[in-house]
Amino acid sequence: MKKLFYLLLVAILVMGLAACSSSQNAGIDSAEVSDAAEESYEVIATLMINTEGMGIIAYGLEGEDVEFDEDFPNQSTVVNLTEPGTYVIKAKPDDGWKFIKWTKDGADFSEDPDITVEVTENVEYIAVFDVE
Repeated sequence: MKKLFYLLLVAILVMGLAACSSSQNAGIDSAEVSDAAEESYEVIATLMINTEGMGIIAYGLEGEDVEFDEDFPNQSTVVNLTEPGTYVIKAKPDDGWKFIKWTKDGADFSEDPDITVEVTENVEYIAVFDVE
């Protein structure tokens, strides 16, 4: 939902910039609009989720329905956060594979395939899978 909001906001800003550049009498400095847009998208943290072995991941903000997309399975993703958030991250092994653990920034983190984590700074989680 947030992604849609941000895309709409960008579209509105782009349309506003186009209108400003086409009208000399608008009285709006396009540099000021650009600076305001940059401030609203300031990334405070990056959540990276990857896999080692064969499996897929699903993620979302806590409280959202987090489901695996079998049509477009994710094996990795990067989420740029503009504010801290609590995320649910799930891992599911492919056929013939088993989930082993999650690592966080290279250290063992959890043996549960579903984790809930608070993200306030750059972090990488890796779902580790092994052959059954």
